[in-house]
Amino acid sequence: MTHPLPSEKRHSGWRQRFVYVLVMMVFFFIYKCLDPLGLETATKQTSAVLFNAITTPFYGMGSPETHKRVAVVEISDPTLDHFGTAFPLSYSRHASILNHILDGHPAAIFVDFRMMREQPGESFETFRPVLDRARAMGIPILFARGEAGHEQSELPPQLRAWQVYSNGLEASGAYPLFEEEGEKSSLEKKNEAEKEEPEPVNPAWAFYSTLCHTTWAARCGNISPADFSSPMIIHWGLHADPAQSLVSDQSEFWQNDCADHPIFHCTRLGAALRLGVAYLFFHTIGGDRQFAFYPLVIGAEQLSHSALNAPPGSPALSSLLAGRAVFYGSDIRDQHDDTNIPLLGRMPGVVVHAMAFDNLVTYGRRYFHEPSDDHSIFGFRPDRAELLEGAIWFLFALRGAFRRKDPSGHTPHFPVPFLQNFRKHRSESSLFQDFRTSLRDSPPLRVTLCAIAALVMIGLAASRDFTMQALPNLIGIWLCVSALFIGTWGLKPRQTPEPGEAAERSLISQLFFLGSLSAIGFTLNQTVFRWPDADWIGLLLLWFATSDNGEEAEERNKFVEPVCKAINDAADFLQKKLTTKNAT
Repeated sequence: MTHPLPSEKRHSGWRQRFVYVLVMMVFFFIYKCLDPLGLETATKQTSAVLFNAITTPFYGMGSPETHKRVAVVEISDPTLDHFGTAFPLSYSRHASILNHILDGHPAAIFVDFRMMREQPGESFETFRPVLDRARAMGIPILFARGEAGHEQSELPPQLRAWQVYSNGLEASGAYPLFEEEGEKSSLEKKNEAEKEEPEPVNPAWAFYSTLCHTTWAARCGNISPADFSSPMIIHWGLHADPAQSLVSDQSEFWQNDCADHPIFHCTRLGAALRLGVAYLFFHTIGGDRQFAFYPLVIGAEQLSHSALNAPPGSPALSSLLAGRAVFYGSDIRDQHDDTNIPLLGRMPGVVVHAMAFDNLVTYGRRYFHEPSDDHSIFGFRPDRAELLEGAIWFLFALRGAFRRKDPSGHTPHFPVPFLQNFRKHRSESSLFQDFRTSLRDSPPLRVTLCAIAALVMIGLAASRDFTMQALPNLIGIWLCVSALFIGTWGLKPRQTPEPGEAAERSLISQLFFLGSLSAIGFTLNQTVFRWPDADWIGLLLLWFATSDNGEEAEERNKFVEPVCKAINDAADFLQKKLTTKNAT
């Protein structure tokens, strides 16, 4: 009976590690690109809800202009009851409402009603005095043309000069600012080739661009359409405009219930924890309380009224529109112009446009957006987020491969001389060994380092938009992240590892570890990339499903190890056959 030589064992060990890395990358490709049974899509959708839940309360936290830039004037069922009419409203009624909006001296007006044909007794000339008045006041006014990319007809000549597309959210949940290449007709492509800038498909960008080149130039700075070409990921706000209490009773909305729940409803951190817990454990239970929209919302019938409980002769509510971009639309359920935002509820289309505009004003060119696509690779078009995830996954795979022992029972040396010298120098450094020993034997030191790391991370993320108003919330976030870091790296492991082996994490430690990695990835994305936060959760869950941490990794890893074992067994069989054939 012959035994394999040490060189053969080392060769077999390197081959097993190569197979491991290869299978890990194939597994990543299948999960991310082929998306069997929609696993990747489902993971993104569910994790997107979670991130929306915990980030919504912090929207606008560091902006001194929060709630002063946008407003919505809506046609609702109470509006129809007040005017004693049905939907759609007559053009004369629309003109009267637009005149009331102009009385408030807004920054701009978008009319989210598609007016294509004159009805009996109606004429588009009804809007002529309104348009002339808006032009004289220097207030841009835009009319909805409909969705782009569907051969939409232009508005009648009387309104054509003020028309703009009004696309809703895409299937992915993104809000396009400009028309994508694949949706354009040949005529539109030809027309765009003759223009210097692409055509916007939503009033949010049309408003933002118009105001930034006129009255808001100092606020926006120098903007270019090239910086806004990617579809937006809208971040939603939770806390309603303080001026909303002058318009309607706010006690019916759960986030304003400060009397019964002063911590969990009326503080940003408390609201984030409440929404996060509600998603994790009670997402199947519908709430019985309504959600107040983030922007100021005034019913069209209220524009000439005074504020609630105001003395006679007080200014009309239209005065609240001063300096704001006003989105005029409908909030009628049977019109089906709405979007359901999980945990927040139904968002009318006009509110979606208003929030997209507010995102542009809040973030500017650093708005959250979909990552752009790179060149086609084997028929697939991965975006930059997927390529970055693939690079991170490859590093994890290499780490796991070099932690595996070869058939002789030894952990391999790194094949790069620099890394070998680094490890040798590190092992011989008494200073490093002393620090490592102190770190292992001193829980207070580990706790202190965890708190400092959390402080640095939160400080870097908040440095750009820091205000004293945001300081209490930042302290609360720092305490939460510090707790995650301490639970992950500051506490003593459940079992003391043998020399040269990694400590095995308990279930609680694994959960803390997942939360810590999520916090790090979330902060990095908030600071640098500004891509959808949901992209990173799939990577974390996939890594945990295939993790090889601990002494019995091969038995626990049910995804990758069986494939690796089958390939290695086949390679060993072929090698044995070739060796036997050569020997004979």
